[in-house]
Amino acid sequence: MPPVSRALASLVLLALAACASSPPAPHAELPLGRAVRAEPKAEAPAAPPPRFAVLPASASKVTFERIARHPEPGWQVPRTFRLLPGGSTVTYLASASGDETLSLFAWDVATGTSRVLLRASDLAGAKSMSREEELRRERRRERAEGITSYRVAKRANLLVLAQGGDVLAYEPGGKVERLTSTPEPEIDPQPCATGERVAWVRKGELVVHDRRTHAETVLTKGATEGLTHGLQDFNGQEELGEESGFWWSPRCDRIAYLEVDERKVATVPVAGHRNGEPDLMMQRYPRAGATNPSVRLGILEVATRRTTWVTWPDAKERYLVRLGWHEAGSSLTLQALSRDQKRRALVRVDAASGRATELAVETAPAWVAPSPLRTVAGADDLVMTSDASGHRHLELRGKDGQLVRALTSGPWDVTSLVAVDATRVLFTATKDGPLERHLYAVPLAGGEVRRLTTERGVHTVSSDDEGTLLVDVHSARDRLPRVDVLRPDAAGAVARVATLATGSSAEAEALSVRIPELVRVPGPGGLELHGALLRPRTVVPGAKHPAIVMVYGGPTVQTVYDAWSPRLLWQHLADRGFYVLQLDNRGSTGRGPAFEKLVHKQLGKLELEDQLAGAAYLAALPEVDPARLGIYGHSYGGFMAASAMLRAPGSFAAGIASAPVTSWRLYDTAYTERYMGSPDEDAAAYDATDLAPFADKLSGKLFLVHANMDENVHYAHTARLVDALVAARKPFDLLVLPGERHGYRRPVARAYVNERVASFFAGAL
Repeated sequence: MPPVSRALASLVLLALAACASSPPAPHAELPLGRAVRAEPKAEAPAAPPPRFAVLPASASKVTFERIARHPEPGWQVPRTFRLLPGGSTVTYLASASGDETLSLFAWDVATGTSRVLLRASDLAGAKSMSREEELRRERRRERAEGITSYRVAKRANLLVLAQGGDVLAYEPGGKVERLTSTPEPEIDPQPCATGERVAWVRKGELVVHDRRTHAETVLTKGATEGLTHGLQDFNGQEELGEESGFWWSPRCDRIAYLEVDERKVATVPVAGHRNGEPDLMMQRYPRAGATNPSVRLGILEVATRRTTWVTWPDAKERYLVRLGWHEAGSSLTLQALSRDQKRRALVRVDAASGRATELAVETAPAWVAPSPLRTVAGADDLVMTSDASGHRHLELRGKDGQLVRALTSGPWDVTSLVAVDATRVLFTATKDGPLERHLYAVPLAGGEVRRLTTERGVHTVSSDDEGTLLVDVHSARDRLPRVDVLRPDAAGAVARVATLATGSSAEAEALSVRIPELVRVPGPGGLELHGALLRPRTVVPGAKHPAIVMVYGGPTVQTVYDAWSPRLLWQHLADRGFYVLQLDNRGSTGRGPAFEKLVHKQLGKLELEDQLAGAAYLAALPEVDPARLGIYGHSYGGFMAASAMLRAPGSFAAGIASAPVTSWRLYDTAYTERYMGSPDEDAAAYDATDLAPFADKLSGKLFLVHANMDENVHYAHTARLVDALVAARKPFDLLVLPGERHGYRRPVARAYVNERVASFFAGAL
């Protein structure tokens, strides 16, 4: 039998049952001493089908250097859209030269033309990237160069950006004004709504710059090693979707900010080598079950520099997310998550007294996700989402937090809240299928949900708060990305004003990029799973090809969409004769909270069952050799690939686990405790997902890849598994990248890793 596990073998046999021949009768036991009559000679068995030999790298036009470059073909389109006040100008980031060095552009509504406002080369004198900025870019998964982020004042034509640790201000049509030139980096610069002031964090303290007087004032004091004012902690940035640690009031007179005290958080050494020199960072990192940072919220009066600390009805530990000021600036609203994230409270904070009042609470047996939150202009009513119905839907709540009405319902999910005006809500959702995303509108008064986008595929929509203008980046599996500017019309629909850009097909054609097909894979218990399959460019009739499962598998993440995705590593492998499959298992998003939460307190179990079903699907294809299956994943996907090799030995002949989590006790609190509970209270769940005890089960070829300076999934994960494999005397391959982080930054490193991935599978399969 091919080297497949019993679970996989049973799935393969079910898939092949329709075409399998009847099995031979079992041999009868022969009595001792009895002569056996020779049976007539059976016909010689048919020769096995030929084994497809993997082609060399030269068989593909897609080079490893091209795989390493961002973005993929067709995705050289604008991003990071901001609407300037008055609705006459849309600003965005894009490449002016076709590479990944971004410049700042502006599109004029009246003339319908775009122009470059700023290039990175215009910002002379900027310093090299600071460590603080490098780590913030890791949290944002930012890979581009040049101008990568900027802020716009809500009621002034002012743009503020950080470059090389300094702060720059720019008014379209004017000159760049350098607000700082200091040895220390300025972090997260933000203009207030009127543009009269700009704030940032330097050396752990909030600083404000007055643009009229050019005076700079340090607003807070007391920062020290491990204690900061105005910065988010690791959990907020990495796991809770919170980039900033301070928020301007609408009148520019107050700032709400976080004081983060990490002095009791354990440190983890992140050690590596860069430029031939050792590099050591002692990272304060809260591992599951351990001490979290102590975070408190303050409201600071800019004029007096006086902080009022927010008071809570009890001393319980909370994650503070989705903070926003109300229009008058006298109060703000946020959500407070309990540490186990089973309870989400909608909270109103009085700015003068700092008193926090819970307005509404939602609980769940597994977890409650943070909700997008918007205020209805002039009414102080709130629009947010709830999972209480079993799907994620919009609710309108009064300023007291009480439910006014549910705005949407049905077996589908709201995926983003785009804008709220005086009469309706604009949002994206899965109403027309889990593989697509469309823009919809629903009246605040309740009523019919109306679809506003028409092209099949995935639509990602940006807007100002009220939806004055919309920018729609959309594509489909067989349609290149396009960026449209839309304007709501009097009839309640949206009209396309202009097309900012369309992805070019030239490179995709030059590389002979082919479109993966969307497939439906039968999963355990009759469950249907969504997958994407790329077949070899040349399928040799009768020959048996190798196949690879590309896996991520982590909770609340979706990887299979009806969207343009060249997947260059897939293209390279398929050009060389591999079948390539990706599958969204249970726990992934797009199919409702109930589907997501099946994995609670058993990470890796159901996901592995589903990925084995994907392997069985591949093995059942006539041209696939079931003995030549591989699996590859990074991060959570590394955990899944290693799990497949160790917990389902024989399922795959070869696996690559890149930056894998190998013990959830070593990962951070906010992510791990949400999905796994507490290591003390749920020790059995943590033990069941620990990979090191399974090291002696390894039967295929395993390749481990990890960066020494990975600050997200620490190298300790791989080191622990390496020790277990050595103790079990199991052979394996290991690649360590001394100076890279979780997302490999240097193109040469990305190219090398992809080359090693391809060569490993070519040799192992």
